[in-house]
This record gives sequence, C-alpha cells and structure tokens, in this order.
Amino acid sequence: MTADPESLTSVGVDVGTTTTHTIVSRLQVETPPGGAASPEIADREVVFRGPVRETPLLDRETIDVGGVAAFVKRDLEAAGLEPATVDTGAVIVTGETARRENAEPLVHQVAADAGRFVAATAGADLEAVLAGRGSGAAAHAAETGGTVANVDVGGGTTNVAIFEGGSDGRKRGGSRVRETRCLDVGGRLVRFDDDGRIGSISPPAEVLAEALEFPIAVGDEPDGELLAALAEAMADRIVDLLEGPPFDRLTRELAIGELPTEPVSLDGVVFSGGVGLLVDSPPADPFAHGDLGGLLAAALREHERVRSWPVLESAEDLRATVVGAGTESTTLSGRTISIEPDLLPLRNVPVADVGDLADLEESRLRDRLEATVARLRELHDLHDLDAVALAVADVGPLEYERLGSVADALASALEPLPPSLPIVVVVRQNCAKALGQLLERRSDRPLVALDELAVQDGDYLDVGEPISGHDSVPVVVKTLAF
Repeated sequence: MTADPESLTSVGVDVGTTTTHTIVSRLQVETPPGGAASPEIADREVVFRGPVRETPLLDRETIDVGGVAAFVKRDLEAAGLEPATVDTGAVIVTGETARRENAEPLVHQVAADAGRFVAATAGADLEAVLAGRGSGAAAHAAETGGTVANVDVGGGTTNVAIFEGGSDGRKRGGSRVRETRCLDVGGRLVRFDDDGRIGSISPPAEVLAEALEFPIAVGDEPDGELLAALAEAMADRIVDLLEGPPFDRLTRELAIGELPTEPVSLDGVVFSGGVGLLVDSPPADPFAHGDLGGLLAAALREHERVRSWPVLESAEDLRATVVGAGTESTTLSGRTISIEPDLLPLRNVPVADVGDLADLEESRLRDRLEATVARLRELHDLHDLDAVALAVADVGPLEYERLGSVADALASALEPLPPSLPIVVVVRQNCAKALGQLLERRSDRPLVALDELAVQDGDYLDVGEPISGHDSVPVVVKTLAF
C-alpha cells in the first residue's frame, strides 16, 4: 500500500512556429511506506485543454509577447486557476519561434505571470522528448519492450525521439530515450499572403530550393507542381533523418545538432505535431493553412518508405508537445534531502557538472571542485541568479569519512562565491541529507542538497516547495537554448 496521494497542479504552454496552446494537468504523487522510499508521480491527467491559437507576431521576426501572455492568462482563468495555485510545469518555445529575438523574454514573462513554479524551456532535443512522451510513443515502447520513434513534424522543425522499452538510470514509465534527431524542416517554411502569393521563405526552404534548382521568391504566385516537388523533397529529408545513417548531404546541412552514427531498427513510428496530425488525412485544400503543411503531410503519406513503416496511432497529435511539457517535465527528488524551506522555490538555477568523484583523492577532489566553481563564475553573472547548482554523479563509498572529505572540498571550493548566494548540491546517490548536514557544519551559506536526480552541464533547475511531509521537492530539469 501507499500513503494517501498528494496532487500537483501543472501547466504546460507551447509557443510554436504556427500555434500556441495551454494545458493544465493534475499530477498524483504517491509515497510508498517506509522512510527510504522516494515519492513518485503515479498518475498524470490532463484536466484542461486551451484552444489552439495562431502564434501572434508583431512582425516576421518578433513574437507578440503581450499577445501570448494574454492567451495564457485567459486559459488559466478558463481553467479556474490562480497563478498562486500552480505548482509546476513548463513553458516551451518550439520550432522557428525559439529563434526569434525576443524568445527568451517571452518565456520568462509567461513563466512569471503563470505561477510561482512554471519553468521556461526550449531546445529541439527537449522538444523531441516531450512530444514523444505526450504522443504516447514512450508509453508504447514501455508496454511492448520495443523501440519506437516519435516523429514530431511542426511548422518550423521536425524532431525525432527514439524510445526503448526497458530500464536504466533515465527510466521513466518503463522506457528510456535512446537518442534524438532534429531537422530544420516543417510546414511553415514557406508562407502565403492573403492574396495567395508567397509571403515569406525561411532559410531552410531556400537551401532546399537552391539545391534542387527550384526557382521560388517572395511575391511569386505559387506554382502548385513546383511547391509539391519542394514538399516531396522535404519529406525525403524527414525519411532520411529517421532511416539514416548514412545521411545525404541536404539532411546533414539541415540537421539541428549532431546526427547519430548508427541506424536504429524500429518496431513502431508515431507521427505528431501540426503537420504530423495531417499525415493520416491531408486536407482537401493543401494551402488551407497558408503554408506548405498540407503538401508536406500528403508527401509523407504517399512516400514509399513511410508506407513501409509500422505506423502507430498517436494518443495526442497537435498537442503532443504541450501535453509532454505539462505532464512529463516534473520529477521528484529523493526523501533523504537537506533543505532550507525559506529558500524555495528557486528558478532557473544553472548546473555545473562536477562529474564522478569516486576515484579522486582529497587533493584532486579539491582541484576538480574548484575548477567547476571557477567555470560557474566565468559563465554567469552570479548577482542575477537565485542560486547555482553543482551536480555530482558519484561521491564514492557512502561512508562518514568519505562524505566528510567531499564536504571539506566543497566548502573550500565555494569560498570565492558570494556568501549570500544559495548553493544547490545535486547527487545521484541517496546521500543528500548526510552530505548537506556535513556541509552545513563547514559553511554558513544557504544550502539545498538533493539526491536521486540526474542532471548535467548546461541544464537549469527549477526547485519547488516541499511536498510529502517536507521530505521531497518537485524539480524541473530544463534546457534554455535560444
């Protein structure tokens, strides 16, 4: 049996290339009996789905921040929520919108307006994973033990997350993320004005058109055959993205981030995203949405290779990413933690990864920690931060003498930091309470020590207020990539 469940209210907001939408979810937290067992999110339920609205822009390069914020405010009111009642969640800016000049101010404003603990997140890799969790691809991999790819085709990008059934340190719901693959291909790379002429062409579409010698330009009347051929070339890139390596030159040129070096045998493929939802039934008018989305969906549907794939039904299509952001972005720390409740919540805490300390003797241990703190000081203006975090993969044997040595080295390494700056120490092992208490005896600075969490360099943390009898906290691990 488990203790009586506790619930968290989670908000997910997705500001995409084409559309913006909000969901509200209820996360049920259960704590198994016994002092050592950690609480877990046992159930996730979407309780409110806001309408899908076109992402408002002031011009081609600038998001209408006030317009997006008004959408979110309206949705929270419709859901009967006050910002103070929001516990966790994520604002994710996706596709080409993440490249707008004011993308970062947007997510921070929406996060601040929507509640005390709503995270601001962006980045193609994270978007791919959240879409795969929201679409049900991850759950299908868990249920079958197979390997399932989610192909999220949106207005600006295509993001693939490949999930494997089974368990490891990154297990969630019985599946793990094997890899992500991301591409600058989407339905809104070419847009049409109200008069039917080509209104804009994004750089990735220009790359494709030039390589394939397709003459298109802003102001042209659309040539249906030429645009269909361009959509087919985009579909070819998506197929190549999933089936490679090897990858052709255009796929490599349009890739976002690193591409894998080994192909993957798939047991299932799920389509999601604004274009992905049209693959099963492309619109009768391919230009109904004022872009190439309908043509791209039709090209994917008719593609010979796609027809050979084991395509599975999506639990969510257009809303897959926002459902993932609202229901799957939050994890819980272990129960053996050391916290000062008055410090919480903390938002946008940058993580510096100390790495594995298990085999380091005291002198090398101190050098490693001092170098990590120096890197934090170089990368961030510490006066603008709520806190900074140090992540430790392995402290070594969980013995009093060893933990004392680590605490000694930490206290020394932290001395150059402002004495009032809170420090978050994150360890994967179940030892945060002991390590935190030892560090408190050696330093007067504000401290939070969390365990049973895996984070790395470049991550940011949001740490919420304690739950489950004040012995666990909700944590969002995120990537701010603008």
